[in-house]
Amino acid sequence: MIVPMIKYGFLVYHRDFDSFLAKLQELGVVDIIKQTHTPTEQERGMLGLVNRYTTAINSLSSKLDKETASHKANAEEVLTEIEELQKEQEQLEVSIRKAQKDLADARPWGEFNPDTVKAIEAQGIEMRFLIASDKGFDNEWAAENPVEIILRQSGNVYFVLLQHGEKIDFPFDVQEVKLPSFSFHQKENEIERYRSRLNEIETRFVELAQLLPAMEEAKDELVNKLEFIAVQSSADKQAEQTLMVLQGWIPVTKNDNLQEFLDKENIAYVTEKAQLHEDAPILLKNGKFSKLFEPIGAFFTSPTYSELDLTPFFAPFFMMFFGFCLGDAGYGLIFLVGAGIYKLKGDKKMRPLMTLVQLLGLSTVVFGVLTGTIFGIDLVQADIAFLEKFKSMFLDQNQMFTLALGVGVLQIIFAMFVKAANQVKMWGWMHAITTLSWLLLLIGSGVFYGLSQVESLNVELLGTAHKVLLGVAGIGILFFNSPGKNPFVNAGLGLWNVYNMVTGLFGDVLSYIRLFALGLSSAILGSVFNSMAFGLSPDIPVVGVLVTIIILVFGHSINLFMSALGSLVHPMRLTFVEFYKNAGFVGGGKAYQPFQKKEVK
Repeated sequence: MIVPMIKYGFLVYHRDFDSFLAKLQELGVVDIIKQTHTPTEQERGMLGLVNRYTTAINSLSSKLDKETASHKANAEEVLTEIEELQKEQEQLEVSIRKAQKDLADARPWGEFNPDTVKAIEAQGIEMRFLIASDKGFDNEWAAENPVEIILRQSGNVYFVLLQHGEKIDFPFDVQEVKLPSFSFHQKENEIERYRSRLNEIETRFVELAQLLPAMEEAKDELVNKLEFIAVQSSADKQAEQTLMVLQGWIPVTKNDNLQEFLDKENIAYVTEKAQLHEDAPILLKNGKFSKLFEPIGAFFTSPTYSELDLTPFFAPFFMMFFGFCLGDAGYGLIFLVGAGIYKLKGDKKMRPLMTLVQLLGLSTVVFGVLTGTIFGIDLVQADIAFLEKFKSMFLDQNQMFTLALGVGVLQIIFAMFVKAANQVKMWGWMHAITTLSWLLLLIGSGVFYGLSQVESLNVELLGTAHKVLLGVAGIGILFFNSPGKNPFVNAGLGLWNVYNMVTGLFGDVLSYIRLFALGLSSAILGSVFNSMAFGLSPDIPVVGVLVTIIILVFGHSINLFMSALGSLVHPMRLTFVEFYKNAGFVGGGKAYQPFQKKEVK
């Protein structure tokens, strides 16, 4: 659910304003309504420094050792050194790439002394470094001229021609290259020096990474100051700038704390409850189960203040969809056990996420049991005696396909009920008539179809009673889709909406086939890796077992990763597209962000 908000207007004497803001920031419960303003030069400088800190912290965070981390350092000096070293590192990497290219050019000519070449040329002998294709190279011509073949490689001939006086012509195509000013050995040494310096820089980075906490503190202090300035600039100055008026939102659950603070500080204020369609910030408050799925909803967007929070409504379906897609009891057990171990020894902040992983694992185990699949093994086909009496209970592919479509229909119908409730909440019951009429048509027709299949009941599909139902639903669909508008306009819009609804519902239901397809692909891949593991293992004691284990671990690890990723992405797509659309979700709400000091780590 969305926590109700209260709007506050604070009236503060200008000389007490900064002190009031500092205490309000310490309290950290009011989401201030900020006004846009042009940042000053000082603010731009502070923001630039925050970005520099963020970049440096992100680049070195993987090297931080929490046991040796230190908060005692001059953050700006550390930042400057990191940036200078990063710049030098980039220059060295560019130099290495250039040197490696030079080395590749010099490599065919082997080891030589440039000074010796210069001494020869000083005697009036010109040394020409040439390349020709191996096919075109004339060996007879080479034997008749002062030519030294250096290397034959990759279809080319690298050779040196000595000229004294007259220019020698070539009976084949040649490419002349400039004499390298360095030897192969010299360039290798140069690259080694660059790499040695890079190693020194990397070692220094590890040392500087231990000072990241000091940089994080400095960054957080800057963020707090910028937030303070932004709030300070949002005040409206009244009574010849002697009275500062500031507005903000607070959840009703935290209102007592604010009231106590304001009374203690003798601050004048006015309050009013947030109206339904006001742009109030969003704070969600759900039960233990639904709260675990709030991060899933946050991937899309927050609801507006006037609508329902859909988290409790999609949570059970999302859990079921994940298990449907992964559908292997063995993989589900890995999630259950792995997340449980992490909860015991890992970061406490990650426990809610691990609990979510365990719920998804539990759903996977349930669907794995329903289909008889464990680590890619089809228990229906397995020759296991005690399972024989249970095999008839496992769902086959046709039943899973039907179940996927049935679940899709169920969620879409449920979404339409949520949409009707949302419309009543936001605009009044008149705006929900069309949605309720569609529900009457769909559910009523389904009921009549089911009853018509029972011969003893003698109920006719499209009989009189069914036609009356269709007529009532049709009136609601055609003439109440836009309450307040001209009936003829409503009828035209209603016909267009009928077309969109029919085509949309059909496509939406078919989208749920992906649940069946993903579950099937996961089982097939697991089975393939099992076949590979036992089919490719050699008939050698110990070695065969090791090969089987390696293929099983490697193969199932790949399948688990890929299948789990698909099992997360596709239920999210069904939630954010099919369910949200049919539930009439608007979205675009602004999350509750109280004016508070960023916690210095």
